[in-house]
Amino acid sequence: MLKPGSLQGDSLEAGSMARAIEDAMVAQGVLKLDDETADAAELRRKTFVAIATGVINHLKSNVEIHFAIDALGPGIPTAAKTLQGSNGVLT
Repeated sequence: MLKPGSLQGDSLEAGSMARAIEDAMVAQGVLKLDDETADAAELRRKTFVAIATGVINHLKSNVEIHFAIDALGPGIPTAAKTLQGSNGVLT
């Protein structure tokens, strides 16, 4: 399950997209956690939560999955089904 994450004390929720963004930035050397003030770190983490929330909400609203049902072999038509997201609900 995709989850944007939240602030938990002075860190981001483990297993969340926001935490994955922070971890990736640290791993790439883009972000040095020791060089920040506490206020700057909190604002940055809130920004990551906001970005992750936006990405996940966008994916939920715009997901489109196509798959074939009962593909029995050559010459036999398959039924196609599309699942589309609408405000986070697959229909």
